[in-house]
Amino acid sequence: MAGAGRHADRLTAGLAAAFAGLDPPVVVACSGGPDSVALLALAGGAGLAPVAVHVDHGARPGSATEADVVAGFAERLGTGFAAEAVSVAPGPNFEARAREARYQVLERARARLGATAVLVGHTRDDQAETVLLNVLRGAGVSGLAGMPTRRGTVVRPLLGVARADLAAICRRLGLDPLQDPMNADPVHRRVWLRREVIPALERGARRDLRAVLARQADVARADSELLDELAGELLAAVMADGQLSTKALVTAPVALARRAVRLWLGPPPPSSTDVDRVLAVARGEHRAVEIAGGVEVRRGGGRLHRLDSDRGQSPTDVQTSVRMDLPGTGIGFGMELTAWVERAAPVRWPDGRWTAVADADAAGDRAVLTADGGGSLRLATPDGSPLWVLGYRVDDRVRVSPGTRRFLWLTVEAGGPRG
Repeated sequence: MAGAGRHADRLTAGLAAAFAGLDPPVVVACSGGPDSVALLALAGGAGLAPVAVHVDHGARPGSATEADVVAGFAERLGTGFAAEAVSVAPGPNFEARAREARYQVLERARARLGATAVLVGHTRDDQAETVLLNVLRGAGVSGLAGMPTRRGTVVRPLLGVARADLAAICRRLGLDPLQDPMNADPVHRRVWLRREVIPALERGARRDLRAVLARQADVARADSELLDELAGELLAAVMADGQLSTKALVTAPVALARRAVRLWLGPPPPSSTDVDRVLAVARGEHRAVEIAGGVEVRRGGGRLHRLDSDRGQSPTDVQTSVRMDLPGTGIGFGMELTAWVERAAPVRWPDGRWTAVADADAAGDRAVLTADGGGSLRLATPDGSPLWVLGYRVDDRVRVSPGTRRFLWLTVEAGGPRG
């Protein structure tokens, strides 16, 4: 463990702040990849008595043997080790559901071990990719803030550390980490950014774009946290019996009004389009609006009233549909579906299962995601015309043809980088 500390001397200053306030032991989410293995070594060198927890999702043949590899790393580094397994049913957005299950397992392990935190190995590179992904989705300041260093018991101490530095630590320690084959497939948007977009931008800008985006995220996060605090105060002041004062909303600064509405409607956080529709109702431009999740917001008596489609139940309790714009983002059924439009045909065509391309003009500008009795998720137009069966293929009606001029990309995102 002392070796890890010597080899990582130049990282010590930055890691000291990230490790501050943590007491041993800690759980380290360890997939066996370079980032998490280096984190395990660094946490041990910092005296945090880490326990490497490997979570097997059974997602690919031989995945169970990866736990043995992680156990070997833990033994060589002198840390604790625990293996966990989760069962994630096949189906739409496997990655998002597996990620949620993984964090649940890690939290249970933390509680069982009496650990102070769960450490995950997201890096400065991951942060840069997350910021760019959020830009592509049309995110505001919160999206530009990327991932927080801490959220609850989850801590990301490596957000200021380059991925290459962590790989170097593993080499110096004589460790040969596992490599996830999905991290090499540019069909996934994060991999596409990592392997194609960011290197091209860095060549053009002649600077380390990852460092720039990570610094920008730090600045944006401070701004975002202040806005969240002020928006929370505004929400408390304008809300009574779950209803919002329209006058107070429309006279408040628009940045705070938007955030107050987001807090009122979420979780999950609504899209910026839905927030703006609700504010239009508050201004009296419309009497009512229906937003994602089947939630209707009406104006009456100087207040905004929220009406859920399932007769009083929260839309997250019994969810029947998710409405979204095309392009836009829909969140529901434990997943996030993102749609965007490009003018040029894809250089590489996805297989149509979890990422698909359709004719944007044939698809229209609004869609509804629903689950059928068999558990399949289907994307359709508001009048019921089919667009895409997730995990299967796009409908023939919207299939790309020689006459297609605008290409609608549809993808199910895991919502975060691989740890």
